[in-house]
Parts: sequence; C-alpha cells; structure tokens
Amino acid sequence: MSDSATIVVLFIVTLVLFFTDDAPSQSLTHELKVGDVIAEEHAALRVLNSSHFLDFAPVQDKWLNLSGLTNVSEFGWSYLDEFRARSENLTEYALGDRFRSKIVGQPAGYPLPLYSNTSGVLHGRWIRNEWPPALPVPALNLTLYAPEGTSSEAAVSGFARNLTGTEGKLRSRQTFDGQVNAVARFVTAQIEADTTDGRHGSWDVQAHGVHFLEAGQLVLSTTSKKFAGFYALPHFTWSPYAFRIAQRLVSHAVQATIDRQNNGSLRTLRPFTSYPEGSVESASEAPHCELIIFLQQHLVALDDTLNDFQKDTALHAHEAELRFPTGTNRLSPEPMRFSLQAFSPDCGYVFESKGPPAVARSEADHLSGIKIETEQRRGRHHILFYINILAAQLWLLTRQMKEASTPSVRSRISFYTICMLAFGDGFATLAFALISLFVPDLWVLLIAGFFFAFLSVSFFGMRFLMDIWTVQAPGVGRRERERRTIPTPTANVATSTIQVPTRMLDAGSMPIMILSSDQDTNLQPDTEQLLPTTALPTVTTPNTPERRIDFPSFYTRFCFTLIATLMITLNAATWPSTFQRVYYTLLALIYLSFWVPQIYHNAYRNCRRALRWDFIIGQSLLRLSPFAYFYGYQWNVLFAEVDFIDLGVLAAWLWVQCLALASQEILGPRWFVKSKWVPPAYDYHPVLWTDEESGNLPVGADAASPIKVSNSSSMPRSDLDQDDGIRGFDCAVCMQTVEAHVHTSASGGEGGLAGAAGLLARRTYMLTPCRHIFHTKCLEGWMKYRLQCPICREDLPPM
Repeated sequence: MSDSATIVVLFIVTLVLFFTDDAPSQSLTHELKVGDVIAEEHAALRVLNSSHFLDFAPVQDKWLNLSGLTNVSEFGWSYLDEFRARSENLTEYALGDRFRSKIVGQPAGYPLPLYSNTSGVLHGRWIRNEWPPALPVPALNLTLYAPEGTSSEAAVSGFARNLTGTEGKLRSRQTFDGQVNAVARFVTAQIEADTTDGRHGSWDVQAHGVHFLEAGQLVLSTTSKKFAGFYALPHFTWSPYAFRIAQRLVSHAVQATIDRQNNGSLRTLRPFTSYPEGSVESASEAPHCELIIFLQQHLVALDDTLNDFQKDTALHAHEAELRFPTGTNRLSPEPMRFSLQAFSPDCGYVFESKGPPAVARSEADHLSGIKIETEQRRGRHHILFYINILAAQLWLLTRQMKEASTPSVRSRISFYTICMLAFGDGFATLAFALISLFVPDLWVLLIAGFFFAFLSVSFFGMRFLMDIWTVQAPGVGRRERERRTIPTPTANVATSTIQVPTRMLDAGSMPIMILSSDQDTNLQPDTEQLLPTTALPTVTTPNTPERRIDFPSFYTRFCFTLIATLMITLNAATWPSTFQRVYYTLLALIYLSFWVPQIYHNAYRNCRRALRWDFIIGQSLLRLSPFAYFYGYQWNVLFAEVDFIDLGVLAAWLWVQCLALASQEILGPRWFVKSKWVPPAYDYHPVLWTDEESGNLPVGADAASPIKVSNSSSMPRSDLDQDDGIRGFDCAVCMQTVEAHVHTSASGGEGGLAGAAGLLARRTYMLTPCRHIFHTKCLEGWMKYRLQCPICREDLPPM
C-alpha cells in the first residue's frame, strides 16, 4: 500500500512540473479574431508608409497614431534624442573616425571587416546607465494597464521586465529570419538578463528589428498591445538614410506577414510578440516593460598586413565556408563583439553593456560570442567527445560485471553506488532525447549519444543492479528478521528439539575442490553424517508478514525519480542565477557522492576489495569530466559561467571518497568508525596467542609445544629476539608455508604487533572462524568464488 502511495505522489509531482508553464498564458480571455488583427496591422502599415524621418519628435510635440507613440501614452520619450546620440557614439567608438561616413550611408572604399550574418549567441555583463540627462520616471495612468476585471491602480503591483538592479549578466541569441536586401536584413533576438547585485531579478524578452550590414548596427524593439514598437522601428533610427532602409524592410516584413495570415499559413495573432515562446500577452496579467535596443558590432580582428580588399575577401570566404562547408581551410573562427544600449520608454530605465571606455577592458569587454555555425560545429565535437566518455564508462562497467560474476563478490558491492551511476546515465539518456527534439541539425549525433546512454543504463546498469539485488535482498530480509527475533522465550512460546551436527575440532586434510558458483548446492562433507549430535532448543515466534520491496517496484521508483529530477532541473533554468548555481552545484555534489554508499557498505559489512581500482579511478574521472566541461570551459554549449571554485570543490570531494576507499583496503574497512556504530564482524587477521584462553591458534597447532622459529622466515630479526616466534603452517590452497607470528601470554598487549606496522604484518595471513590458516592472497582468491572454508566447508563471513 505504501509503495502504491509513493508511486502516485511521484506521478502527481511529475505531472505538475511537466504541465506548469512559466510563460504567460497563450489564450486571451476575449479571443481576438484574425480579421481584427489584420485590420490593426493594415492601419499600422499605412502610418509607417506615409511617415518620414523625424515625424515622431516628442520634444517638438510630433506624434504618431500608433500604440505608445501618441501624446496620451505618457511614455518617457524625452530620452529618445539622447538614445540616438548614444547610438552614434557607440558606432564611432567601435568603427573609428575612418569609417565615419558609413554611419550616414556614404561610400567609404571597401566594406568594413564585419560579419554580415550575426546569427549566434552573445554573452557579457550589463550596467545601469547613469549618464545625464537623468531620465524621469514616466507618470503612467496605471488604470489603463490594469488586468481585465480590475479598475484600481492597486491592481498593477508592478511591471514585468522592470530593471531594479545596477548590474548583472546578459545573453542574446540572434537569428536571421530571411527578410534581406543588399544593405540590411531582418533579425530576431532573444535576450536574457539577470541581476548579480543581490536583488535576484531576471527576465527574458524577444525583440525584432533590422541589421544594417554596412556599419554593423542593429536596432530592435519589443511589440505588444500597448506598444507598436516594431511598426515604429524606423523612427528610432539616427539618420534619414537609416530611416529609409528600415522603413522598406519593416514594411516588406509586415506585408509578408499579412499575406501569410490571409492564406492561413500563419495562425499567430501577434507575430511580432515580445514573448520568447511565441505566445501573446494575457488580458489578466500585469503588463511588461517595453524595450528599444541598439547593438553595434565591432570590427573583426584580422591580419593587419592585409589591405581592405583582402580583408573583405577573406572574411566573406570565411563566412561562406562556415555556412556551406567545403573542407577548405579558412580563417580561424573569430568571436563576434558587440556593444549594447537599451531604453525602456514606459518604465524609465536605461542600461548598456559593460566595457570600454566606461570600464577597463580587463574588467569587462561588452558582449562577445560565436557564430551559430561555429557553435554547431563545436557542439558536434563536444557531443562526440561525450559519446566516447559514455563508451569508456560502458567498457569499465562490463569489466567490473565480469569481475563480479560470483555471489561472493556481488555481496561486497554497494547496490546504491551502482544505482547512482545508473541514475547519471539515465539522466543523460533523457537529456539527449529531449535536446534532439529542438536541435534538428545535431539530431544524428544526439541520437547516437542517446543510444549509448540508454544501452548503459538499461541493458548493463539495470542488469548489474538486478544481479546485486538477487544476492543481497535475501540477506536484508534475514537481518530484518533477526532484529525482530525475541531474545528470550516466554510462557506462550513453543520449544522443540532438533538435531544439530557438532563439528570436529579438526577436519583433517580434506581434498580441495574449486567449483563454479552454480555447483555448490547442498554440497557438504560426508563426515557430517557420522558426527555426534546435541539437542538444542529452538524458539518459535508467531509469523509476521514481511514487507519486501521487489526489483520491479524499485525500477518504477527509479524511473519516476529520474523524470522528476529532470523536470525540476529544467524548471530551475528559469530561476535567478544565485538559486540556479546553488541548485546545480548541490545536485552535482549529490551525484558525485556515488562512492559514499560503497564506503558505508564496506564499513557495515566489514568487507573490502569490492570494486576494481581501474573501475573506481576511471569512473571518477569520466563522471567528473562533464562538470569540468561546464564549470571550466568558457565556450560550453550552455554558455555556463566558468567557476573554478565549484569545480575544485567537486573534484576534491570525489578525491576524498577515493582516498577513503583506498584507506579501507589498506587499513581495514572500519579503521575510522567506532565499534559500537557497526554490528560485530569477524576479524580475519587476529593476533595469534599460545594460551588456551584465546583459543585462536590454527587447527593442528599445539599450544603446549615449544614454538619453533623458521630459519627461512622473512620477519625482521628484531622480532625474533623476543620471546615470541615465527611458526610455519601449511596453506591448503597453494600448499606452501604460511609464516605467522605467534605470541605468548608474556608478550603483553598485542605482542609487539600493535599499530600500523603490526596491522600490515598480520595482513600476510588469514585465519577463518573454523581456525584454518591461509595466505591472504590465497583465501581472498578462493572467497571470490565460494564463501566456504577450503578445508572443512564451514560457511565464512564476508571479507
């Protein structure tokens, strides 16, 4: 019943996370008709085509009949002239005085060394603009922007995309949308900004605009029901030449959109919406701050020995090779650099990219990034690299599975360690499958990565888990029954008598039979049938139903936990940067703790050498490499910020776990825990005493006989000068002599073998509970296949 309730809860949480959409609702409370939208677009197009440069001049009381550009909108248009002037200053700083004529559209020799296709991703930092004149806060009539169904100003608690911080991070993804002529093209930019001054604010916006190819300038604007930004875009330019180019391109784009809406090929009501997901604003939500954005491309750094014609030819050939690869060796991909300024007419703030001349270049250098073709090429290489990592992980896993082919070895492996490794492969499987739906250019490689990850988690990881489960699950149930066993019989407890064979003190020299793990069923020495028996009372307790979790139930929980973790991780991408960093780092720490269950398992079961060392070291390095990629590589596919501190913490934590495993193998599984924290366990390396009270001399040794010192002993002579001596015993596995230090009661303490030196000396031999002694390597090799004494077939505790 509890398992079913857990599954239901996980299923509900998964559904909530899956269907929760942070984007605004796509349905308006009053549905607009396509005809009404087309009529509005026709009206805006007529105003655009009939207007001229400086027809919109708020300081001269010149207005346009467009949303947000009328004299009743109360927007803060007093900064528009300053915005134009600042745009020209950014262009002059980026291009220099030599190319001043390009700003006004006059010939200036050969084209500038600028990318004509700026599709790609830019990232950098922004700061709030404090240059005079100070922009007054617009005195908006908030009742006009109240959500539908409310009429008070209190209904508008604030505008979305309102910039309250002073600095932060910014990322812009620019795409080319097809509308192009000889000197300009239509572009769309998705901009994400967040604050890093402790205010935890973040937002994203989609803006449409025009890219002026000659001077590398971009002018973009948001568009909504209250602001016809894209339709008025030419009026935000700085010269009559730029106005005419933008007017023709915007008019052509709007007319093409209307034609697509008329023939039914475009069903979007607001084709130039400012929502990144392509939806429109809801009538019941708070309004958003509008933005007018200017971007200036900086000159591409090329060889100074080339003249203008050679630079232009080389850059165009480089762009053509990136877009249509032919295998020709061209220029190395130079990053794009842009400076930015943005102005919000309704919320009254201005911000710009952080860089020279405001701050030193060493502190920040505006926005930089790579072209989309370079990003895709690097993405292919990175995916291929990760596929090789998955293949190496799979190879190490198969080697470990081959090593753990017996129940004895599987009982020493922590089930949860392998489960955490499989969880990481399952997460990679879902990530590859999800990304392949949105990146068609890399679909083949993403599916290949999906195949390797799916193969690792489903066919090998789960099979290994099932093998370990089969061996360890009965032991878990047995320990639960032992904890519930009544220690003493009561009045209503029935007793019975059974015949238990009593073993002889010495089983003699029985022949050694090494059998495979499937041939020891009901295998007991024949001498047991002739041994005397003693009557022992047994305690019979009432049968209580046991709650056992079978492997299919575990598999269901595993899958639901995996899906829920993926959903939370995707949802975390919308959180503020500080919370994102905390969540992702915490998730990485939890995942990279996969050796902790093995350390606990070793200490609890008092076992060691469960895993191969090439498996431990290899898996540690391979599992850490994706985090090293995201935390330490600047041009990673997610453009995550480089953070060597967090990367160092993750690497150090993984290294500490490996050191703990190594110390358990050398010093013992329980050297760092108190004896009362773990259940009692047998010590295979005890100190051997001659007195009868200790009773731990190997079978066949006579405590009363004098101790004989072996002349061929490898022990130091200083130890032989004591009252103790080295005694030789026969190892029944290799038929060679086992040298063990045997002490008398006069030795005191641990007979001189205390501390690390004594512990290492006792590691050379192993004494079983049935008091048979062997070489450590011999018995360890035997116990990989059989947890039974090689001589008397007595069951042995795990090593």
